Amino acid sequence: MYLEIGTMGTDVAQLQCDLNFCAYNAGTVDGDFGRQTQEAVLALQAYHGLEPDGIYGNLTDAALMGEIKTIQEALTKNGYCIAVDGAVGSETLAATTGFQKKNGLSVDGIVGNATLKALGIEIPPAANQTGTTETPSIVKPLPAGNGKGQLVCINPGHGGSDPGACGNLQEKDMNLVVSLRLGQLLKERGFRVVYTRTDDRWMALSDRPAIANESNADIFVSIHHNGSANPESSGTLVICYPGSTNGLRLAQLVLNGMCNRMGLANRGNIQRDDSDVTYSNMPAIITEGLFASSPSDCHFFNNGGAELEAQGILEGILAYFNS
Repeated sequence: MYLEIGTMGTDVAQLQCDLNFCAYNAGTVDGDFGRQTQEAVLALQAYHGLEPDGIYGNLTDAALMGEIKTIQEALTKNGYCIAVDGAVGSETLAATTGFQKKNGLSVDGIVGNATLKALGIEIPPAANQTGTTETPSIVKPLPAGNGKGQLVCINPGHGGSDPGACGNLQEKDMNLVVSLRLGQLLKERGFRVVYTRTDDRWMALSDRPAIANESNADIFVSIHHNGSANPESSGTLVICYPGSTNGLRLAQLVLNGMCNRMGLANRGNIQRDDSDVTYSNMPAIITEGLFASSPSDCHFFNNGGAELEAQGILEGILAYFNS
């Protein structure tokens, strides 16, 4: 199996169907491996700790099939007679929508967190997790509100030869995981999204805000994770440009959202010159969701924390544009 940008055909259509089924949002099932399909593959790879190259190869195929088989097995335990083959066909879709209807869920054929919970499936932890496998309870509904076509530029900090802060995880990988998930959540709510990078590559600091400026983005969100020589350092903070009223407002709302979702220590807002917030033409923030140097923060990140972090940033962005 080897599918990438530009590939077309029935294999791509099946991939898109499978990705959509597992809530990775590959867009329309048209058999054309375009940008949205690539972003869905990147999100899948990042979540499973695979090399985020956007190419659907054997390892990525095994990861996606594993998710689908887990769902199919749970459906059979709930009385649905379907094949456990790791591919989404008419029988699996019919069983899923039947299960969703029976349990009062949104009948959309997409197995998101609510359907996983109803099936008795824990949110799968990332492949490179450490420690125990329990996941945090996600009890809060997703943030309410929608965009109106506003353009958000998302910058996954570091990348390539620059790993950023390192502990049990590398910051560059954490940044990409949260960025890709945040982009999906924003698109589902009517925002437009542009990324500075969608794979593991080095970029000059000056090129990142330049992409936001050239795109005429409404806001610039740079995703980072903190580091410290003290492995017990933990918590969440947001950086914005000194004296920027809208930047400070965005920073405070996003900080509130992340703390609300993740429940880590609130380390406050910091106003300082930094390449991202200094050289962007629009309100800009740098998020430091947690510490890559903290074993406990990394364990949390790998066991549902990354999803909560993306939800928290989304909550802040929605509040910024809807209040």
